[in-house]
Amino acid sequence: MSNYLPLARKHRPQDFEEIVGQEHITTILKNAISLKRVHHAYLFTGPRGIGKTSTARIFSKALNCEKGPTPKPCNKCVFCQEIIKGSSLDVIEIDGASNRGIDEIRNLRETVKFSPSRGLYKVYIIDEVHMLTTEAFNALLKTLEEPPQHVKFIFATTEPQKLPATILSRCQRFDFRRIPVREIAAKLSDVSKQENLNIEQDAFLYIARIADGSMRDAESILDQVSSFSKGKITLKDITESLGMIGQETLFHCAELIINKDAKTALNLVGEVLNSGKDAKQFLLELLEHFRNTMITKSSASPEELIDLSGDAIARIKKQAQALSIGDIFYIINVISNGIKMIKQLLPERIALELTIIKLTSRDSISSIEEMLSKLPEIATAEVPRAAYEPPIPVKPVQVIPAPEPVSDPEKKKQHDTRSAKPSADMTKIENAWPILVKAMAVKKMSISSYLAEGKPESIKADTIFVGFPKELNFHKEVLEEKNNKSSIEAALSQILDAPIKLEFILTDRKLEQPKAMIEPETLTREELKKKEPLINSALDMFGGKIMKTRST
Repeated sequence: MSNYLPLARKHRPQDFEEIVGQEHITTILKNAISLKRVHHAYLFTGPRGIGKTSTARIFSKALNCEKGPTPKPCNKCVFCQEIIKGSSLDVIEIDGASNRGIDEIRNLRETVKFSPSRGLYKVYIIDEVHMLTTEAFNALLKTLEEPPQHVKFIFATTEPQKLPATILSRCQRFDFRRIPVREIAAKLSDVSKQENLNIEQDAFLYIARIADGSMRDAESILDQVSSFSKGKITLKDITESLGMIGQETLFHCAELIINKDAKTALNLVGEVLNSGKDAKQFLLELLEHFRNTMITKSSASPEELIDLSGDAIARIKKQAQALSIGDIFYIINVISNGIKMIKQLLPERIALELTIIKLTSRDSISSIEEMLSKLPEIATAEVPRAAYEPPIPVKPVQVIPAPEPVSDPEKKKQHDTRSAKPSADMTKIENAWPILVKAMAVKKMSISSYLAEGKPESIKADTIFVGFPKELNFHKEVLEEKNNKSSIEAALSQILDAPIKLEFILTDRKLEQPKAMIEPETLTREELKKKEPLINSALDMFGGKIMKTRST
């Protein structure tokens, strides 16, 4: 059997033009060679699999090519062929993770003194250079600062922040970017043609999305799925072979969430988990699906921001019509919380089922617009909305100044009598308060909980005074923090369609005790025996007595 060469190695770029998605770097390197301004040390940084080491090898060929230094190495001469095969004595590749100690760097310092055996330059490529020890970096420092004229250093790392500043300052730094999905898909399509692979075009986009900007990962995935079927490989084949969630499953689940069909959605979750799929992966892909829904709702050109086929984007647009932006924000927040529950080691199945139940709960997906439409006496004017949402009838709130204090006792009595009846505007504010609490829950649950303890007390000009029991001074202080207060004011102003300011005050209102704190009714032993036989048995077993407790 002949030795099989993986696609990622077989189709490794051999000149600067073949490097995908890094034109901002290859252009500078080619110009440096043409202008004879080659630096003695370079630092290539960026995520894995995006071309750092390949660029370093091509740069080495460009410097040592028989026709060079040249921006376009021939790939045919002895020098180029030795570098391609990894047998060149003048291009030394060092794994920083395996050779991270001071002894290895001391050996390097000794070898740099010798001239190249064949080429013009001796090039040291140190991969994962951040793994070197502090002592090794210190030993390298002097050599890096003043190397011999025939020596060039190229460092590659995924974590440049771990490098000492003394090393960074002596290198020209190039930051490699994640490769765009569509550029990866185009490259995969070319590779498939060269390898005579029969794969659906939509599958390339899917593989590119999974690769997360890494060309090497994308080619490795293509290598894996190329053996899945002897015939044409479909998108469904790829999702099954990789253990991913199929698009049809995501669309079906989204439809059930929109229709609030909890029973069918839970059955779908059971099917997904029983087929061996991962609960966290399911939530992550569902999150991306609703991210795409949000983009189609908000962008005039979603095709530029969503890496899916035209047919899939059209289906997402159709689903988006049944949801408001408020609904989508709520759904994304619930899914995110579900992922957090799994990370907190809650059993994955329970976390996923809880998330699905919450998403398909009709009460939970009530949008702010839906709740606003239920407010009393709001039905005449119109709040300006985005072009993609229908206008919602809302009557702007007219904020009435609070009456001035009255000093005369008789007049004060009349004034108090009139004040006892709440104004229509105050009623609207009180009705809007639960909406505000729910709206803030989407952004930050703790702020929502604190607001729920407050109560609108009065209005003066455009300021609403919100009272808290004296025991909740901490709540008041947290809500008064600049960022928290401005967010709350912005949300309430949007709900009431009027510029609103808030002042949080302490009042004599008593703090309501939770129901669990309310003193329970006292039961006799005979009543307890009939009502709670298990507790009665426990009392007999341990010789216990019924005691009455009082709250302190």
